[in-house]
Amino acid sequence: MSRPPAPIESWPDRLEGAVARCAALDRVVVLRETASTQDHARGCPPGTVVIAWRQTHGRGRRGRAWADTGTDGLAISINLPPATPDRLAGCAAVAACEAVEQAALEAGGGVPEVRIKWPNDLWIQGRKLGGILIEQDAVRATVGIGINVSQRSFPESLAPTATSLAMHGFAVDRLDVACHLLQRIDAWVVADPVRMTHEYSARDALAGTRCSLATPEGVVEGTVLRCDPLEGMRIRTSSGDRTLPAASTSVLGSLDRASS
Repeated sequence: MSRPPAPIESWPDRLEGAVARCAALDRVVVLRETASTQDHARGCPPGTVVIAWRQTHGRGRRGRAWADTGTDGLAISINLPPATPDRLAGCAAVAACEAVEQAALEAGGGVPEVRIKWPNDLWIQGRKLGGILIEQDAVRATVGIGINVSQRSFPESLAPTATSLAMHGFAVDRLDVACHLLQRIDAWVVADPVRMTHEYSARDALAGTRCSLATPEGVVEGTVLRCDPLEGMRIRTSSGDRTLPAASTSVLGSLDRASS
């Protein structure tokens, strides 16, 4: 039988303990409820972590709304010094995968296979487990991460594409995920970028798939050769190979494994 989730009263001490082992992080703000951890973090200095017991109006890439699922999901924003958004997104994606897997392993339920759907989504078995949003100004880069932990269902509009750890049989406390996440992202932001891209590529969910992509010049179709958080998506089209940048490219529709 799984243990009950940690109450919010225990969150500050646990999170501050995790931050104490970090080099780039030094302060934790725990909110009982907020519209958006990203918005709250905007006025905080680098090194600040903002986490909410409940987030009601979160957002994702390109202004997409993040569903309010009560207290079943993890909503956290981490302020770091300004850096290249694509590198930060890559570091955050790898760190989030590792944090989910470590928390699940410690909970005794095995290890989920978490993959990265370029450029900023976490996947389990082709469904979205989480997402990453990078926003920055001259003072700070705010890395927002949302992870579905204990949800048993989703709104009708999300049900075909969303998933959670609980829906795959993993009884994990979101506080455990958060503590691991802080330590892993702290490690990855100072790691060798080549090592980060290697870890990212090992979790790439799109390599070998044939898909349609929305770009500023229109829809591009082809087979994904590889996704690199620093260089972009390398894709093979009928007119040759090309690289598409993360900031201006989105995957459209369903993905099919390309023929060999």
